[in-house]
Amino acid sequence: MTVTERVMDSGAVDMIEAMARQAGAVDGVAPLGEQPMRALRGTTGEVRHFLASEPEADDDAAVHGAAAPSIVGYAQLTGTGDEATAELVVDPSRRRRGHGTALVRAVLEAEPGAAVWAHGDLPSARAVAEGLGLARTRELLKMRRRASNGPALADPRPSEGIETGTLADAESEGGVRWPGMDAREEFLRVNNAAFSWHPEQGGWTREQLDDRLAVDWVDPGAVFLAVDTSGDRPRLAGFHWTKTVAEPGEPVEGEVYVVAVDPADQGRGLGGLLTAIGVDHLESRARAGSVVLYVEGDNRPAIRTYERLGFAVEHRDVTYSSR
Repeated sequence: MTVTERVMDSGAVDMIEAMARQAGAVDGVAPLGEQPMRALRGTTGEVRHFLASEPEADDDAAVHGAAAPSIVGYAQLTGTGDEATAELVVDPSRRRRGHGTALVRAVLEAEPGAAVWAHGDLPSARAVAEGLGLARTRELLKMRRRASNGPALADPRPSEGIETGTLADAESEGGVRWPGMDAREEFLRVNNAAFSWHPEQGGWTREQLDDRLAVDWVDPGAVFLAVDTSGDRPRLAGFHWTKTVAEPGEPVEGEVYVVAVDPADQGRGLGGLLTAIGVDHLESRARAGSVVLYVEGDNRPAIRTYERLGFAVEHRDVTYSSR
């Protein structure tokens, strides 16, 4: 068994995508997040790819040649230094052979400060971390609200001076509301202020924001804004970016993708207001059978807000690190 770093080709990408789908079906949780899956076919220089391979089984070797290697695992490393993160997947039929350990070792040799994600905090991931002496450094909770038994959402009533609407409503996006406000620049300002501490969500550039808003599932009419109109010009106070996932033959699932409130507007009830508006949209207009969200395990105020809206913890994603 070997682990090599290499540039991806379409054949390898196809195999890894299939491996990720199979692992998700077996484990009940996707091994790679949305951004790593997109980065498989990207060209950014900040992403590094590691492949674990071993000789094919005898039957396969008879067809492909005795030394033909088979991809049995994959790890993706993003960023550098203490900002580096990694995610990995191992073929479910090739587990318990040290491939996960070898991939994590390769990642940490490349970036000793990397934080390695374990989606679902599965026993196998905990065993690899324990074997390598890694520490649990971060916890991300997945919470779910089911439309069939969730508590009724309160009638959203913005505080004085606040107007609510959507990104599509903004004049800068082709709508008619809030003239003089560049909605994307305000969106970027609020996002980076609210998530200045966050390793993935903070520090975005306008290019990154534009790239994310251009993804095919994004609906500007489902990105909800709270705009302060009490001053000389409109100012964004917070937003709720919702997401809808509709797989063929499966119930529609909604997601509280990002909720952010300008730190200067904390205490005005905007987090709960925006979350309720978005959840109502997902359940009533998008017909979502359930709504999920992700929140940091140590963000107790946000967790309490979501619990009051009927969200309950479904599973935990964690990071392990050598630091």
